[in-house]
Amino acid sequence: MAQPLSLQPASAGNRPDDARTRIVAAALKELVDGDGDFEIGDVARRARVSVGLAYHYFGSKAGLISALIKDFHDRHEAVVNQHFDRALPWPVREKARLKASIDFLYADPVAPVVMGKLSSRAAVIAVDTGRRSAVAEMAARNIAQGQRNGFIAADIDPIVAGAAIVGGVNQAVAQAISARKRPDPVHLAEQLWGFIAGGLSLSREEMPKHETSKGGNSCTRSGSRRR
Repeated sequence: MAQPLSLQPASAGNRPDDARTRIVAAALKELVDGDGDFEIGDVARRARVSVGLAYHYFGSKAGLISALIKDFHDRHEAVVNQHFDRALPWPVREKARLKASIDFLYADPVAPVVMGKLSSRAAVIAVDTGRRSAVAEMAARNIAQGQRNGFIAADIDPIVAGAAIVGGVNQAVAQAISARKRPDPVHLAEQLWGFIAGGLSLSREEMPKHETSKGGNSCTRSGSRRR
């Protein structure tokens, strides 16, 4: 089971005594404690700054919420974009990336708030749209690399596949972490990897060893090369 993460903003390691960093850290805690809402005054008290200084940095409550969403995405993307050994077969590396993402979202107490109750707010949608587009572009590049390496069929459109995978995985994980009884993260990762592998037509020989030992139908496509 993943351990809870400390609510430290992505920039906290650079200037831990900076007032802006303290405000973001305090607001993250207030956001979780308030189940998706907070008051600027409470944030300022927790951060040990004046209310005026909080408004000076963020302009409004909506501005502070937008900063919190950006900070959440920064921390998540740092996990997703971490270096994975390129010597590993493409399916092994990308399954490890998926698992790292799920582990982060299960452990971070801000994730259920951002991906749940706050997801319909205009400020959140504005940030999410741009960030998801960037992640979908990265997924498309990863899929294209998998095609060049012979793991993925050449007739699959990496842009469409990347967008479908990112959208489907995000929605599935959002449902999982908001559920009263969360599904086991290991099982969730296996289930979502099966969804990805099926969408990309990875054959059993091309999937990580754990999957190849399972029963089920394999599907190969023209342009796919076994390793």
